[in-house]
Amino acid sequence: MIRCARTRGRPSLCALTGLSGLFAGLMVLSDPTPVAAQNWFGNGSAYPRRMAPHRHSLGRRARGTDDAGSTQQKKAADNKPSGPLFAILSLSDQRISVYNSSGLVTRSKVSTGMPGHRTPAGIFTIIGRERYHHSNIYSGAPMPYMQRITWSGIAMHLGVVPGYPASHGCIRLPAGSAERLWGLTRVGERVVISPSEVAPAAFTNPLLPAPKMQASPIPPDMASAKVTEVAAADNALTVAPKLLNPIEYAQALKARAAAEIAAVSKTQQELSQHKGPGPAEPIRRALAELRAAEALRAQSEGKLNARTEALATARDSRAIQRAQTAKAAAEVQLAESTNKVEAALQNPTFTSPEAQEALATERKLTELRRAMAKAQLLAKQAERRLAPVSILVSRKDNKVYIRQALAPVLEAPVTIRDPETPLGTHVFIATSSDGDSLGWSVVSLPGSAKSADERSSRRSRESAVAARGESEQDAALKAAQALERLELPAEVAARISELVWTGSSLIISDHPLSDETSDIGTDLVVTAR
Repeated sequence: MIRCARTRGRPSLCALTGLSGLFAGLMVLSDPTPVAAQNWFGNGSAYPRRMAPHRHSLGRRARGTDDAGSTQQKKAADNKPSGPLFAILSLSDQRISVYNSSGLVTRSKVSTGMPGHRTPAGIFTIIGRERYHHSNIYSGAPMPYMQRITWSGIAMHLGVVPGYPASHGCIRLPAGSAERLWGLTRVGERVVISPSEVAPAAFTNPLLPAPKMQASPIPPDMASAKVTEVAAADNALTVAPKLLNPIEYAQALKARAAAEIAAVSKTQQELSQHKGPGPAEPIRRALAELRAAEALRAQSEGKLNARTEALATARDSRAIQRAQTAKAAAEVQLAESTNKVEAALQNPTFTSPEAQEALATERKLTELRRAMAKAQLLAKQAERRLAPVSILVSRKDNKVYIRQALAPVLEAPVTIRDPETPLGTHVFIATSSDGDSLGWSVVSLPGSAKSADERSSRRSRESAVAARGESEQDAALKAAQALERLELPAEVAARISELVWTGSSLIISDHPLSDETSDIGTDLVVTAR
């Protein structure tokens, strides 16, 4: 659900997208998009060539019966630039530029929030996408090719682009641009909204996170390829296995989890097939009590793990205190459930040979259930590690935050030298890889949205461009200086090294973590209002 800002007594202009076709001849201005961008995005029209389908047809299209949509998706995939993408939107220029490791990919005009409903400047991430989104606030108004960047209502979508800010906070794109951008981008890619035009710069610095290369987590007896032996002169040399980058390591973890799940399932099936006649009724009752106690203990263990993770990601002192109290309560519950398991095992019924045999079978099943739960957790963790990691260092909060797959990983205090001096706001994005190293780009935001608006109103276009050029010359220097003032805890730096790879980002900012960052389902957001 997209929430453009409400307007008392009249509908939001973002909601009028569905009526745009009626006013195409009156409202569309000529498209100033460069030729290269027009070739990339299409015809540059502010209106769709084919309007969004009726809501009753959405289910059929979602199931893949839309041949035209399938063809468009395939064409977009074939033409997509290599490597991670990120977008920079200039509020003063009303245009969005898309970059990758090679530089500018394309750009298009946009229409952002009008005065009183400004689109916020800051660093965001695509957190949701719907090809045929309909607003459930404004009478089902269509917002095709919607790409959400906040849950409070800011998104990129197809709409009227008159050449100036006209929305109630959303980012409107012309039809060709909205459709093409949809085919290029994906959830997890960064969107930087700047008061004025800024450009990324290639950036190298030994203080940037370096990926940790690790040996495969797959045991030799489970690996498909054994260690290779070669002969050199008269000696047999063992070639060490290739070290894996963080994504390869996550993929290996996922393969290991899948193999473990398959093995446990096979053992469970074999054990169930070899079951003889059931035990006597007293033994069945004792086993049921033991099974219930084991289930309670497993539930208590899961709750304790969740409370421990919540404590690691708690932001303020009140949240930390709540998390500590909840963790202590979970520890008590685990101890009580463990005592119940021990008591169930002391049942006198288990003294007979028949009961001992039934108990042994039950213990095997319990071990298999625990192994299955462990393998499933490993699979979930491996899947999360495949997503880019995001790191934020906030001078305001004096903390470092880490997220991956739109969920918290950890947060911790950070030391910033000369804490009274501003750092600025910089986002470093890992856009390429070469062996075991990463190539980075940096984008630095202007000091404040207000000062940028004032400058644009009182300076000529030529003066603004000259000022931009000067600021871009020292942006990399300021970003390096900000990086040099950080002192991350050793365990945090080690954790980042295990996760960082292409698509990952590091934000350094004077601003706090935005309240747009919810507990789950969002990336790290910094707003510079």
